[in-house]
Amino acid sequence: MTNTSPSPQNLFEANNIVKRIGTVVIADGVDIHVPAGSIVGMIGPNGAGKTTMLGIFSGNVKANSGTVVFKGRDVTSVAMAKRARLGIGRTFQIPRPFDKLTVFEHTLLAVQQSQSVSMSEAHERAIFALERCGLLKLVNEIGGDLRLLDRKRLEMARAVALDPALVLLDEVAGGLNNAEVGQLIEIVLSLRDSGISFLWVEHVIRALNATADRIVCLSGGHLIAEGSPAEVLAHPAVIESYFGSPAFMSTAS
Repeated sequence: MTNTSPSPQNLFEANNIVKRIGTVVIADGVDIHVPAGSIVGMIGPNGAGKTTMLGIFSGNVKANSGTVVFKGRDVTSVAMAKRARLGIGRTFQIPRPFDKLTVFEHTLLAVQQSQSVSMSEAHERAIFALERCGLLKLVNEIGGDLRLLDRKRLEMARAVALDPALVLLDEVAGGLNNAEVGQLIEIVLSLRDSGISFLWVEHVIRALNATADRIVCLSGGHLIAEGSPAEVLAHPAVIESYFGSPAFMSTAS
């Protein structure tokens, strides 16, 4: 039987998560925990259900069964908006900024929609988040004109503006070149040093190698490996799950 009692050192716990979509098994009793102050990476082959799992954790996807615990509180039945107010932020795999809003307006709107704060505090949070994500020079740029890296940074800034304890990252390094991935790594590490923990779904293994304290691999509805990046990437079951995927193997080496 899975122990569903929250561990005092864990900021976030997902216990015995079961999720099926039709005949497809996304999770069959999956346990994931994120200690406070850590970066946990999640990898898995395409179609493994990693984004669906982030949806379960953030509250916009309902699991068939299992519990989600945040800061020692059972939030399994708590809606996404309230989880955000409690301190769970997330980014989305494909950034879709509004074409006519500025970078600042995007971040300010995120605060206003999710938090009950004064206008002055909302402004302060928006500026703080943009500074932490390297976007201060672009505050007046229009969202629709941003290059991919800046769209990804804007996704992160919108999450950071909510003053989260945990941010769920969904493939924010995807589509970036090596130099841009390096910039993203620096931002994530800086945010971690400021007290934000991360659960990071990613295919760009270089990013997780440089940041993650621990990696879990989801495949076939189960965590097939868990440990340090080196341990997981060398695990026979992980190698087998990615067999025939040269891009992964070359990136992981």
